[in-house]
Amino acid sequence: MSEKPKTPAAQIDSSDRIRVKSRDLLSDQWARLEDVTFDYLRSDGQWQTQRREIYHRGHGAAILLYNLENKSIVLTRQFRFPAWTEDGQGFLLEVPAGVIEKDNPEETIREETAQETGFIIEKPTFLFKAYATPGSVTEQLYYFSAPYDSANRSGEGGGLAEEGEDIEVLEVPISEAAEWIRTSKIIDAKSIILIQYAQLHIFR
Repeated sequence: MSEKPKTPAAQIDSSDRIRVKSRDLLSDQWARLEDVTFDYLRSDGQWQTQRREIYHRGHGAAILLYNLENKSIVLTRQFRFPAWTEDGQGFLLEVPAGVIEKDNPEETIREETAQETGFIIEKPTFLFKAYATPGSVTEQLYYFSAPYDSANRSGEGGGLAEEGEDIEVLEVPISEAAEWIRTSKIIDAKSIILIQYAQLHIFR
């Protein structure tokens, strides 16, 4: 009588394919950095020890602010030191975004919109969520959209100086924003995702 075939590793629940061996805290400043060693059950049925550095910085929210009548969106320009260290071009064009506070993505993005841009919005529409860099960072981004009115502002925006923010606010035609992606003037992933979403679903 032949033996019953073993269940392929790919069909085993993921929690049964991972055995964490150690977690070492490397840094706990602005965010938490861990050195993790674990055993992983490969698809060929073999166990393999792997090691990763994992960055826990909390989750974030980003929003596409759009005006259908003007066929425009709102972008910000601010300095990003990590980007500057790569090529000396640290001032990036981005959609408004921020780190989620009090486990409330919607309220966070409304507050970030007001702080960064000055625009007052109603209830934003949740679009989807996605990991930013799942190979090393636990952060998920919650994506939203909302219409904006150029006349409905609490101020000029600019962000919070005490948090090091110095934000320029731009109203840009959606066609120009799309061209900036093509020419690599916009190189921020979350912004590219939302601008392309706008082309497909908002400014059709």
